[in-house]
Amino acid sequence: MSTVLHDAARSTDALRLVDNTDWLKTTAIILACVDHFGHFFADDDRWWAVFGRLAAPAFFFLMGYAHTHRVPLHWIWLGIILTLLNSWNAGWTWVAPNILLSLALIRLARPYMEALVQRHGWSALVLLAGAFVALLPIAANMVDYGSEGWLWALFGLCQRRWVDRTSAPRESTGGSSAEAKSVAQPVRSTENAMRLFACVVAVIVYVWQEQKEFGFPRVHFTVFVVAVAALSLALCLFRRGVSPIQPPPLMAAPLCFIGRHTLEIYALQLAGSELIVKLLPELAA
Repeated sequence: MSTVLHDAARSTDALRLVDNTDWLKTTAIILACVDHFGHFFADDDRWWAVFGRLAAPAFFFLMGYAHTHRVPLHWIWLGIILTLLNSWNAGWTWVAPNILLSLALIRLARPYMEALVQRHGWSALVLLAGAFVALLPIAANMVDYGSEGWLWALFGLCQRRWVDRTSAPRESTGGSSAEAKSVAQPVRSTENAMRLFACVVAVIVYVWQEQKEFGFPRVHFTVFVVAVAALSLALCLFRRGVSPIQPPPLMAAPLCFIGRHTLEIYALQLAGSELIVKLLPELAA
């Protein structure tokens, strides 16, 4: 009996281990709440937006990084509800479909993007990045965050491919380990260059488009550029797995919960904000 209890306790402790993804998702949802508060309730939301706009790149990056292509059904109906609430507050005018629908589309398209990059390498990467940049004027009104989000997802895909290459054990080539290393090294170098290229393009386009939308003053813009650069560096270092930094159990449980239900928390917080400003307009910015 004591052995069973010990194994159960050990299993429970393992379930509470915080993943690197939990930290990233928790940070992203906090920043999303900052962004929503500034948008709905602050008369001057520029500082709120400076930090709040860092949330979306993390969500899109993780969509590209993930292996799965399954789209949970509740993403669709939550995205539709949030889009309708946004349109309702905008006098039933057209609004870009909610980010949840963008994330669903990316998850469906990611295997095809990866197949292209796998087969054609640099040619496919440059073609995809160029197409997303060219579609910026059109995509802005068709999907939330336009094709900027797709560029972050492309970066996430390239980051995960590079991580897989650097984490995989050396493949046997029928020769010595030195020969195997000489074969693998150019491939890893190529994957590294591709992920850095995708990162730079995503950062430049995102800063350009957000400045175009918000028109940040010089100080705000400088902070925003530095913050996006810091975020991109963190994403370049990102690897999915158990975090080397483990918080106390009382903090670990909420982090794990947020990491597993991030988009649902996002939807509830956004829906609540939309309803508050609609039903209590005196609280709106």
